Amino acid sequence: MTHGPDALPPWWKGWRGIGVLALVVALVAGGTVWLLRPSDEDHRCASGTPDLQWTGSGADRECVGLMDETAYPFDPKLKDITERIAAENRRVRDQFEKPAEGRTPVPYVKIAVLTPLTESDTSALPIEEIRSGLEGAFTAQCRANACPALSVAAATGVQGRTPQIQLVLASEGRNQTYWPTVVDRLAGLTDGPHPLVAVAGMGVSIPETQSAADELGKRRIPSIGAVLTATDIASERLFKVSPSNTDYAKALRRRLERLPADQRRGYLVFDSRDDNFVRTMRKAYDDVFADFIDKRRVSFVGTTGRHPEGVPRLFFNALNNICLTKAQLVFYAGRGRDLSDLVRALSTRGQCGHDKPITIVTGSTGAVQQAQEVMKLLKGSDITIQEASATDSEGWIRGVQAPEGFPAFHRSFGDLKFSDQELTDGYAIMNHDAVLTAVWATRIVTGQTGRETPDVQDVFHQITNLHDAGTVPAASGKLSFDDASQGWPHNKPVPIIQVPAGSGTQEPPYYTP
Repeated sequence: MTHGPDALPPWWKGWRGIGVLALVVALVAGGTVWLLRPSDEDHRCASGTPDLQWTGSGADRECVGLMDETAYPFDPKLKDITERIAAENRRVRDQFEKPAEGRTPVPYVKIAVLTPLTESDTSALPIEEIRSGLEGAFTAQCRANACPALSVAAATGVQGRTPQIQLVLASEGRNQTYWPTVVDRLAGLTDGPHPLVAVAGMGVSIPETQSAADELGKRRIPSIGAVLTATDIASERLFKVSPSNTDYAKALRRRLERLPADQRRGYLVFDSRDDNFVRTMRKAYDDVFADFIDKRRVSFVGTTGRHPEGVPRLFFNALNNICLTKAQLVFYAGRGRDLSDLVRALSTRGQCGHDKPITIVTGSTGAVQQAQEVMKLLKGSDITIQEASATDSEGWIRGVQAPEGFPAFHRSFGDLKFSDQELTDGYAIMNHDAVLTAVWATRIVTGQTGRETPDVQDVFHQITNLHDAGTVPAASGKLSFDDASQGWPHNKPVPIIQVPAGSGTQEPPYYTP
């Protein structure tokens, strides 16, 4: 018998069917994943803000990334200032893309402010200090751009007129946790016709700041800390406009030298957490006040940070030890948010037999402002705070030992409808000075080279030459930098602020070497 060819099986059987079935399953699965995966738009903090994304969940959810021409408030208290910064950024762009008839396009560059823009009960920066810091940065931007709101543009004190400045707000999270993503995005702005030339702000003195500064340095981007004072925060391209903790201690030493011997018994109360600021403030006290402190010291656990360990705000041991030793000087190495609780604890010292006045000694920007809530308790308990600070706005407004650059800044700050009260914590002044330093270096490069938009390398080298004829007339002092200053400013005044305020003639401030 002759056999014909085998009949073909149905298409859904055999290897062809298996292959088609596998393909269908893959497509369906892929489609399901695509349907379940949130789109980029779902992650945006608001429509039109692709560079701002939600991260975290629940109470930890916050908006991080970059803001430039599209305003996003981050917090209701920041709505006004973020809108004003975005509006000025758009005005700067329009002067380049759509100049008025008969005018040439005005070149511009970008300066970023890297900072927390959200807060929590345990974050180091309260939203009030964040807001005043942004107001100061915006004032520096407006002075550089000769904003229409300024009453006397010719008196802004900022040399040159180009390039103009766009201010990029870089939100790194309330605990600066998301700095890697934000720094990576900033690095992407250093090329193009309107490059990023520097990063200001830099948050506070914690390990995340060190890491961010190191990564910016690897990307060749100079950074300028506004309120960084920890002596161990250092990086090749990191500069600071604040004094160091060592300078704070030396300024306090000069003030306390006048005390009689029987009032020099001090007690060191320090935060035990891994925080660069409190750790180096403690070391500065040990180095500068060894004869005042000797072995008298006690630790506590501060409230700031992502994971406070131990019982926070526990000053029970400090109170008992200060009562026992009858110490009249308390050297405080902690964050401003815990200072009020120390005052409350010490106000009860009469119950353990301590009836002498007490002076709390601290070095910080803004700690005294955070302690204003216990002003009545300070007065009623014979407790005084002596704070070595980067600023003294109340004295400077009255003309008492005000730096040469302060009046022009103060006039511009008022022109922009910000109140003097916003200057009290020092953050507006210091963030202004950080941005102004970047502007100053940028404008000098432009003046020397004729290039419309300098790059990060040019600006970095110029910051190291901001001395002598290039000294920065900042609001907090005539600041100068060189390649041997390890990033710290020369000639920065360190005023001592007393709360409650004292009487008598104020002595000249200490100046950083």
